[in-house]
Amino acid sequence: MTTHTQNAKPRRSMRRRILPVLILGGGLLAAFSLLASRPVPERIATPRLAPMVTTETLAPRDAPLLVEGTGTVRPTSEITLSAEVGGRVVMVSPKLVRGGAFAIGDTLLKIDDRSYRNAVSIARAEVEQRRVDVALAAQNQAIAQREYELLRQRLGSAAPADTSLAAQLARQQPQYEAAQASLYRAEAQLADAELSLTRSVVVAPFAGRVRSETVDIGQFISPGQAVAEIYGTDAVEVDISLSTRQAALIDDLWSENEQVRIPATVRAEFGGAWHEWEGFVEHASGALDETTRTVEVVIRIPSPFAAADARPPLLIGSYVRADIIGRAVGAHYAVPRSALREGSTVWAVTEEGTLVSRPVRVIQEIQDTVFVRADMAAAPRIVISDLSVMTEGMEVRIDGLDDPSARTVRTDGTEDRDGHMAGDGGGQ
Repeated sequence: MTTHTQNAKPRRSMRRRILPVLILGGGLLAAFSLLASRPVPERIATPRLAPMVTTETLAPRDAPLLVEGTGTVRPTSEITLSAEVGGRVVMVSPKLVRGGAFAIGDTLLKIDDRSYRNAVSIARAEVEQRRVDVALAAQNQAIAQREYELLRQRLGSAAPADTSLAAQLARQQPQYEAAQASLYRAEAQLADAELSLTRSVVVAPFAGRVRSETVDIGQFISPGQAVAEIYGTDAVEVDISLSTRQAALIDDLWSENEQVRIPATVRAEFGGAWHEWEGFVEHASGALDETTRTVEVVIRIPSPFAAADARPPLLIGSYVRADIIGRAVGAHYAVPRSALREGSTVWAVTEEGTLVSRPVRVIQEIQDTVFVRADMAAAPRIVISDLSVMTEGMEVRIDGLDDPSARTVRTDGTEDRDGHMAGDGGGQ
């Protein structure tokens, strides 16, 4: 009994060791059988697509070039208003306030004129007195002249005429001239008195608005004292700075013919919206700015405060953009700056989808747009995106137009338009 039990224990130990080996071997056999029975995938050549580019179709332009500039609106006329005579202010117009508008000839200010009226009366009386003196001097001269002629008759007709000062005094000639000079002086004094009287009323020299004022009723002002700052509103001006290359695009910029007016348009932003005003080039400076090396051009805009289609006035101090009508250069193209390559060329896409280089001549540059002269009739679609490599005759796909599956690349580097690789065994 004891021997049987001792033999059974080694057999159970042997089974425990063999069973895991059998299970592991069965798993490996099953795995190898699955791997051996799997289907072999068909080898499909991955198509190599032509590079995709972004393009833009050009259309020829015949309009004249526009020369752009920026500047600040300033009044054509701006003065410090002052009284030419002194006195106490007795009237101030309601229009003479900050921002007030007035017309040419409007009375803006009056000074107490009683002393000036009295001065006019005194001057008129003096003139009348001097007129009487002249009349008396003329009568005395006539009497003295007759007496002188009688004296010459007694001396004989052969006696020469006496032109000495004593003879002139005898004929009352200097006395008459002195009386007449006194009359001239009195008349001039009367004119001055009348002028001072008119200057006691300050009138607007032009139509405009008040920038600031420093006067009120009862205030005593002296001659020449400033009472207000005013500016004209019939027209405004904008000074813009142009490079010599920009100025060269404007014909007749320095013409002295006043009949030649170069049109211009200015745009200003007001309340989130942009508005336009029409104007013209008034004149251009005859020298370059020593600091910026630019040409100063003045644009005049008539009637900037005239209401039109709820358009606001062109306010003084507004920052504006100006477009000046430049030279007509015939057919040309507006090209994005990103399309311009080194050497003044652009890459165009032909109808066959290949790249071709086109030389261009740059005639103007405005921010991100370049205006060029070029022969683009055969391939008006140009590339505006960047590629690492661009060569003549290279086939490309156009973004938004070409189907990526419509063109593949052959193993020899060429493409099959039908989408099949050469040598892949594919059928049509």
